Amino acid sequence: MLMMFSTVEAVSIEPDASVAVMDFGTHEGTSDPDVDLMNAERASSEYIIARLIDSKKFTVMDKDIVDALIADEGLNVTGLIDPDTARRLGEILGVRYLIYGNVVDMVVDFNVEAIVKVRTVKCHIVARIMDVETGKILMAAKGEGKSKSANVSLDEKFFMIGTVKVSQTSVHNALQKAAFNAVDLLVQRLYGK
Repeated sequence: MLMMFSTVEAVSIEPDASVAVMDFGTHEGTSDPDVDLMNAERASSEYIIARLIDSKKFTVMDKDIVDALIADEGLNVTGLIDPDTARRLGEILGVRYLIYGNVVDMVVDFNVEAIVKVRTVKCHIVARIMDVETGKILMAAKGEGKSKSANVSLDEKFFMIGTVKVSQTSVHNALQKAAFNAVDLLVQRLYGK
């Protein structure tokens, strides 16, 4: 079993540092076992990339190029990344930092307010920045996102989370908000903005 411990120390990453974003993972129990999280792994990484670019603090490698280079090497990288794999990815991709993590939960609260049924999808994402040269996790942030819906049109595709039907739009809205929140926290901690 691989065990890795990080110590708390001041972290500084040079402005405009080159980063690659890996597909985020999901763990068993993230949501109801019968729920397809609607490509949460790929979607969360795309939301992370969009927010990183908006922050103007990093040079972000194109995700399609990252995926192609990783596939050419025969690697399957989602979720947890060990230091040896991180070094290899850094060499393959030509970046100093990897951003990766997991969608850690997706839950739905269901309330009836008067005659309106209100569904709130809640999502948490943990994003990590790893220095590929040292294999150390430099920082992690847990982002939270919520998406409320009161009336959902009948022509939308519904998914079951627990015993509550929710739309794919609600799930992805919560996922996007959680990803954006995680990046905002990382940027704030790194650069004070």
